[in-house]
Amino acid sequence: MNPASDLTVPFRRGACPSVLTPMPTGDGLLVRLRPRAAGLAPAQWRTLAQLARSHGNGILDITARGNLQIRGLTAKTAPKLRAALDAAGIAPRSGVAIETPPLSGLDPSETADAGPLATALEAAIAGCKPPLTLAPKLAIVVDGGGVLSLADMVADLRLDAVRCADAVRWRISIAGNAFSARPVALLDASQAIKEVLRLLRLLDARGPAARGRDLAGERMDDPAWRPVSPRPPVGVIALDDAFVLGLRLPYGQVDADRLAGLADDLEELGVTDMRLAPHRALLARGLAQAQIATARRRAEGRGFCTDPDDPGLALSVCAGSAGCAAAKLDTHAVADALRATAPTLLDGTASVHISGCPKGCAHPARASLTLVGTPEGTGLVLSGRAGDAPAAVVASGDLSAALARLDAFVRRERRPDETFSTLYDRLGEKPFETAFQGRI
Repeated sequence: MNPASDLTVPFRRGACPSVLTPMPTGDGLLVRLRPRAAGLAPAQWRTLAQLARSHGNGILDITARGNLQIRGLTAKTAPKLRAALDAAGIAPRSGVAIETPPLSGLDPSETADAGPLATALEAAIAGCKPPLTLAPKLAIVVDGGGVLSLADMVADLRLDAVRCADAVRWRISIAGNAFSARPVALLDASQAIKEVLRLLRLLDARGPAARGRDLAGERMDDPAWRPVSPRPPVGVIALDDAFVLGLRLPYGQVDADRLAGLADDLEELGVTDMRLAPHRALLARGLAQAQIATARRRAEGRGFCTDPDDPGLALSVCAGSAGCAAAKLDTHAVADALRATAPTLLDGTASVHISGCPKGCAHPARASLTLVGTPEGTGLVLSGRAGDAPAAVVASGDLSAALARLDAFVRRERRPDETFSTLYDRLGEKPFETAFQGRI
């Protein structure tokens, strides 16, 4: 029996799952949490692993936005997990999702520490009378910049730090990432909070489904500011005289035993805290330079990626049929097949999304290439989203051969120094469709 079928805990479809509102999935109930503390000590990560083991199925995810998910709970164990988190002092954030860079306040290259503004904005939203009723998935980014900025994170509202002469201003923009969102104002911190509240009240007036894209208004003249793409949160990150080691989970998922073992290893080597990061990563702080090589070796021995050039970093992969009732695809098996048979597609020039269904939870934005599960088989979407109509579909048993054909086609047709995107722009969709389906 599906452990989610005896559901007596509150949940809401179309909303983000939380500790208070678990979501039914293919392997039971799922809860998502973002700890209020920026980082947790290794001992607290061991506690999380133990709780995932005792109350769930022992599987944890880190999402693309840097949230933690615990899988396989039941209606009886979900409330016990909530109580255990409280007892362990691991308080989750609640309310509107306000994202800040994972190294805010620690990164000497950031334009501003986003933490104080995010905290003040959170308090201002919580203090609204009457309370605002906003879309469950509405997200706000407060980005102070730095080596692990959130420039590539899509949000309904963005506040990006911009240095103007001797002062810092906050560029407010709507519906997108730092490159695509529509800028509407450039203000100091106190004015920025007032402007965000004004925009949120407009959304509140439009109803609980309204998102940033629904806001009208004039586009301001952009200041002389251009965002910079962040580096992957993987590998060694130097912060003045301190070091951070970024670890990527394989396909964003880890079992409790491996997570607990990682916490043991890193604590022994001097790590003081481990913090969640976007792109399904963990950041370990407190390592001395002499311990970095050992830490990388031990993490890799437990299945974590520490190489910022690993081709798998181009992949966005959801839980797939092993963990989601909606999925029509074993996404992890497809990812393994892609790495084995089509390495050219993972050379860093293309973003690749593997989605168990058209919802595209792992990568809502457009990707260069998407493989999506459908009732008929695996669909290929080019320069689009998982919910777009596939250019071609192959039966699941034929997928490895289809990927090998697509890889050979790209290797044969791509000119020197040409990216996947420019190749697609030059040739159009039809040749890719033909190669994938084997009709060359």
